[in-house]
This record gives sequence, structure tokens and C-alpha cells, in this order.
Amino acid sequence: MPLVSKSWDGNTSDTPIFKERAEALMAAFARSPTPRYLVADAKLYTEDTAATLAKLGFIPRIPGTLKLVSQAITQALEEDRWQRLDEATRYSCLELCHYGMAQRWLVVSSQAAMERAEASITKAQQREWEAIEKQLLHLHAKRFETPEAAQAALQALSKSWRYHQLDASRVIDHKRYACKGRPTPTRPLKAIAWQIHAQVRPAQEVIEAHKQQSACFVIGTNIQACPVSDAEVLRAYKAQSGVEGGFRFLKDPLFFVSSLFVKKPRRIQGLLMVMTLALLVYALTQRRLRQQ
Repeated sequence: MPLVSKSWDGNTSDTPIFKERAEALMAAFARSPTPRYLVADAKLYTEDTAATLAKLGFIPRIPGTLKLVSQAITQALEEDRWQRLDEATRYSCLELCHYGMAQRWLVVSSQAAMERAEASITKAQQREWEAIEKQLLHLHAKRFETPEAAQAALQALSKSWRYHQLDASRVIDHKRYACKGRPTPTRPLKAIAWQIHAQVRPAQEVIEAHKQQSACFVIGTNIQACPVSDAEVLRAYKAQSGVEGGFRFLKDPLFFVSSLFVKKPRRIQGLLMVMTLALLVYALTQRRLRQQ
């Protein structure tokens, strides 16, 4: 059976406790008599842990902060050589070398991820539109010395837009005369101030590209495709949710783990055994309920 690791919370990946726990976990996995693979979230896959991971069979999610991940997703979308895992999930396989390890990366896209991406980008687009309205309000109120200066100010503003683009713009001249009163053809011209008006529209192609990009994530493995196929890699990673549910059960206040305090290592080990047995009973109960 595969060994599935626990995901640690938010901002603990840089703490000494996290690193100590990660090293202990990987050392225990390496001592296992018949290890297959280690399933983990993105926090386990770092340059610092690469040397240890190279000795193991692993299936982690590759951090989206890596530039290579974005490039792999873009390549998969451009090549459009997707394979179906089921009706809602598709994937594309890519072989490469990263952190000194030959790996197989699976770019995964699912219907659920697409729905989350659409909701997230729609909110981001709405926030950007509200900010653009305020920017244009201030821009329309300004006066510039030349039409070129007005156009340059608009172009500088539009560079910060991610989901919108310039639709049309026009420059209006405001003439100022040397004397007050109604202007006449013979009255001398003192200066000309230029005002710019712009119209903005959503960049649909860019928005769609962002949705496709955000709906994808990458799972990596150093295991050859012969013992573990692409489909098995994906199923093993998805099975991590069942383990996470077990840990949520152990963390639940109703389980009273936080109220227990022991000092001796053997008592900690005994408590861990009781918790593990409780989790086993919980999982078996769930399985029986689903079957019936």
C-alpha cells in the first residue's frame, strides 16, 4: 500500500519543527521494507528536500510558484494533447529533469477546478473594473500640454490592467485665450490644454487564457510509467483527501487530543497507537456505511 503523508498547515513550511517532522517522515519511509511511493502536497517538494526525495518514490503536487510549472501548463494547453481520466478530469504528460531528478509531470485539469477558476477570475475582473473606473475618472479630469503626453498617460495606465484592454480613445483640445470674454477669430491664442477620454472593455481572450491556466495544476513523480501508470498517479494523489479527512477527525475538538498532555516518549507512542486505532475504526465505519 502507498504511504500517504499528512499535509501541514499554512505558514509552517519554514519552521524548524516542520523540517524536523518532514525529515523524520522521509527517514521512516526510507526504512520501510516495501515502500512504493510517498504522496504529499506541494510543501514537501522543495529544493532542500530534493536530495532525499530522489531516493524515494514520490507523488507530490508541484508548487505553482515555480516558473517551470506555468511553462508546463502553457505547453499542455498549446499542444492540446489531453488524455481522459474520467468525464470530469483530463491530463497531459510531460517528461523533464528538475532539481536534478528525471521526472514525469502530469498537468491536470478538471471541471471542478475550472468552476473555481471562473469564480475567482470573475471576482478579480470585477475588482479590477472598479479600480479602472476610478483611474479613468481622475485621468479624464487632467489636462495635458500635448496630445502625445495624454496618450502616454493612458498607455502607462493600461499596462497595469490584467483583464481589460483599451477599446477606444479620443483627445479633446481646450483653447485658452489671452483675454476674457467670448473668443473672436482675431483674438490671440494663449495656450492649448489637451484632455483624453478612453473606453475600456474586457479582454475576453486574456480572461479565457487565465481561466484555462488557473484550472490546471501539476503532479510530479520520479516513478517510471511501467510500475505506476499516469492514471494510478492521479488516483493516488486524489486519495490523499481521505487521509486529510482522517487528520481532520483527529484534530476535531470532540476528540479531545488537545486536552491530553504526556511527557514520556513511550506514553506519546501509546497515545499515538490509540489515536491510530480510533482512526482505523472511524475509516472502517465510513466504508461500511458507504457499502450499505
